[in-house]
Amino acid sequence: MDIEKLFADLHSLPSIPKVAQDLIQQFDNPSSSLESVARNIEKDPVIAAKILRLANSARFRGSRESLSIEDAAMRLGFNTLRTLVLASAVTGAFKTDPSFDLKGFWLKSFQVAGIARAIARQTGLDAEIAFTCGVMHNIGELLIQTAAPHLAGQLNSASGSQSAGGHAAHETLQLGFGYPEVGAELARRWNLPALIQHAIAFQNNPMQAPNAAPLPRVLAQSITVSEALQAHGGATPEARQAISGPLYDGVDLDLLFQALPAILEADKAFAEQLT
Repeated sequence: MDIEKLFADLHSLPSIPKVAQDLIQQFDNPSSSLESVARNIEKDPVIAAKILRLANSARFRGSRESLSIEDAAMRLGFNTLRTLVLASAVTGAFKTDPSFDLKGFWLKSFQVAGIARAIARQTGLDAEIAFTCGVMHNIGELLIQTAAPHLAGQLNSASGSQSAGGHAAHETLQLGFGYPEVGAELARRWNLPALIQHAIAFQNNPMQAPNAAPLPRVLAQSITVSEALQAHGGATPEARQAISGPLYDGVDLDLLFQALPAILEADKAFAEQLT
């Protein structure tokens, strides 16, 4: 099988609403204003409802309730709004078999995203773009589940306690490609920025990323931390001790682990509201 056949086997490509695609382009335009973005959001009632709900959640709510998209946009700010629009569009794009734990999938994705945001802030990168890359990092796995459920079942039973890199390698051995390549191709077909495509494609091989792009490295770091949290029951001393090596040069791991409990709690609530 090749990636083209995988996409061809889909009855229809999971799609981001046109309003969301327009908004993604608008976010990349330096002349865009919050007012014009809010007007576009109002065109999609599903995304608009999610934005209002999130603006009035405990995480973002101020002293009064937001009653309009424009007010919500002002409260959230440009970067957070960009993240919410893309995340809400992506999480709504897939319909899977009822036996697949879609909510658990997104909770894990948002955990990686929250860690990526924290690392990006430490290292001077755009934290919201890093968060978006985290949300999207294993979107290819979801597409494999959707397009090739018979193969996905075999792969899932064999994955066991494999690391992300090991799972991708096993998929490549069985299918000829892994979820990073599938996710990057989906991001390309969705016309997402090239830096997001590259972050997804090279998450397990960050040193091979074009032009030494930093986001694949941030994703690799975040995924490894997430796996340590899962293996050691949270942000424990044991999880911290399991993380070391040159991959983390430039990252203050002690500072990261001090911040993780609050980050994970906030992003878990965020993911539950969004999905």
